[in-house]
Amino acid sequence: MQTTKEDPKPVLTLSNGQHHPLFLYGTAWKADATISLVANALSSGFVGVDTACQPKHYKEDLVGQGISNHLQKNPTVERKSLYIQTKYTPPSGQDLNNIPYDPSAPLGVQVKQSVEASLKNLRVDYIDSVLLHSPMQTLEDTIKVWKSLESFVPEKIRQLGISNCPFSMLSALYNSPAINVRPSIVQNRFHKTTSYDMQVLEFCKDHGLVYQSFWTLTSNPNLLRSKLVGGFAEERGWTREQGLYILVLSLGRGWEKGGGVAVMNGTTNEERMKGDLKVLDGMGSVPDGIVTEFVKLLREQ
Repeated sequence: MQTTKEDPKPVLTLSNGQHHPLFLYGTAWKADATISLVANALSSGFVGVDTACQPKHYKEDLVGQGISNHLQKNPTVERKSLYIQTKYTPPSGQDLNNIPYDPSAPLGVQVKQSVEASLKNLRVDYIDSVLLHSPMQTLEDTIKVWKSLESFVPEKIRQLGISNCPFSMLSALYNSPAINVRPSIVQNRFHKTTSYDMQVLEFCKDHGLVYQSFWTLTSNPNLLRSKLVGGFAEERGWTREQGLYILVLSLGRGWEKGGGVAVMNGTTNEERMKGDLKVLDGMGSVPDGIVTEFVKLLREQ
């Protein structure tokens, strides 16, 4: 975790040296409000946006419009200062009546059509990261999709990652001799039923990957109500939500091989957008002891 001259807020470093923001603005389920919400998030200080080529839950073309509107309104802001992420979603995760590629085509063709649709929707020449939205039914098919995504790296896609991925599949994919580009990112739901992904987090730490946490607030009312989170937030004049965000982000502190923990933030409230970003300035003052207590709390849940 470090700061840059261009942005004094802390950032993570990916395997290719590219910077990755600690907060990505999540665009799922924003429907027709997507354009204005993306523009508001960017105007509030977000520099990372997450979407997917999955019309069932995302309006990727409206995300692109929101980004384009922001860049046009702020001519001093360059595309390269933004981190734009999307996903290839397998047919099993799509609305069968609205799939953005030919689901009857071979997997490699599906991936190609999806990436090309994303580039067009987002109005960009390259995408900072593309994730496989979920593993395929078998490791063999997962590798087929992965190798198709590899063909776009690094010209059209800078980094590859995977989402909704259990430890066993992550380990098998990462260590497969059949792939040439290792995953740089894992985006998983951070919640109790997966033991807060402690095994995946340890793998990310050991290999310098970025772990992106989503549903961080929605799926963790128990953590928000906890004495630890409440006391930690109150001492700093933060909301419990801000306190939980910072504690989750702090799980990636001190990873020697790079990477770290980032959080998907999908608030629709502009004041919360600004407030959540503001607390990043306090990341460096979080005592190690509090982080240790938070890890203990997670293990006890």
